Amino acid sequence: MLYESLIRPVLFRFDPELAHGATLAACQAAGRARPAMGLARHALRLADPRLSIELAGLRFENPLGLAAGFDKNARAIPALAALGFGHVEIGSVSARPSAGNPRPRLFRIPEDEAIAVAYGVPNEGAAAVRRRLGGRSQPAPLGVNLVKTNDARRPATEDEFYADYSASFELLRDQAAYVALNLSCPNSFEDRDFFDVLPRIDTLLQRLGAVSRSAPVFLKLKPTLDAGILREIVAIADGHPFVAGFAINLPAGRPSALKLSVSAERLRDTPGAVAGPPVEELVNRVLAALYRIVGPASRYALVAAGGVAGGEQAYRKIQLGASLVQLYTALVYHGPLVVRRTLRGLVELLERDGYATVSQAVGSRIS
Repeated sequence: MLYESLIRPVLFRFDPELAHGATLAACQAAGRARPAMGLARHALRLADPRLSIELAGLRFENPLGLAAGFDKNARAIPALAALGFGHVEIGSVSARPSAGNPRPRLFRIPEDEAIAVAYGVPNEGAAAVRRRLGGRSQPAPLGVNLVKTNDARRPATEDEFYADYSASFELLRDQAAYVALNLSCPNSFEDRDFFDVLPRIDTLLQRLGAVSRSAPVFLKLKPTLDAGILREIVAIADGHPFVAGFAINLPAGRPSALKLSVSAERLRDTPGAVAGPPVEELVNRVLAALYRIVGPASRYALVAAGGVAGGEQAYRKIQLGASLVQLYTALVYHGPLVVRRTLRGLVELLERDGYATVSQAVGSRIS
């Protein structure tokens, strides 16, 4: 209530990217005060053994994580983990630094508690992120989201695509609990359709397979309801044992499946991919379709974000097959306590339905 009534109105007076940068800088500064971080984590953490989950050889205290995009350059991991997240995913990070798309490139859609993101993956590059991480242990499992460097002035050849991912993977694979390969960033306009030619995914995985690995890999896919495409991607992953699962990206543009209450005219000057409640139904449909393909007995775990702002949304994704769920936009509209509130709601729903652990609920709504 304090955030929504006092802090959010102040932040919303400023340009969204400026407000985001100021929030991230505050988190970075707070993270340097270790005693304060310990107190914050003690106050905000919801430690309940029913929420613990293990997958891909990793243990997560709870299934709720921070999605990539909030902390692109690993600046504020201690403070973000102190909010009670079970994991934190940074990035997207590319092999070379990138300035991203021209500003403005982040927009609020308050009528739907959503944002439109047109960043174009600005980041400092894999070498800078590696120096910042420095091989230090992290307060929560760290995911590193990798993407091809976005540079419209220098169109890449096919081999350069693979080399770009391989270079960042080589630099950051040993710094992460897991690596997410962003195969379809909706705002890298020159690159987002490259892996629509599905055999290219196999070629990329072959290249990464030649690199010494120390972290499981998740493939972050373009959202599609085409079961044939999803089956082919899973079949490709079957040939690469280090692939631990799949995540679902935001859709590009304004597909009709988005549940927006505002008019197209209202969004005429807000380019980018929509994040938040309007994408929830689409992501959930893709998630369910993907879970039906991989099944409950496979080695694959699914990760899903999109519209998570409380226990009900997180629980629905878990029931549709997600082992891990993530949020980002909910922090913008509801503040840091949304993490604990979501986890508390998730525990209540597990109790209601008689599940002893969150793992038992994964896929429970898929027949």
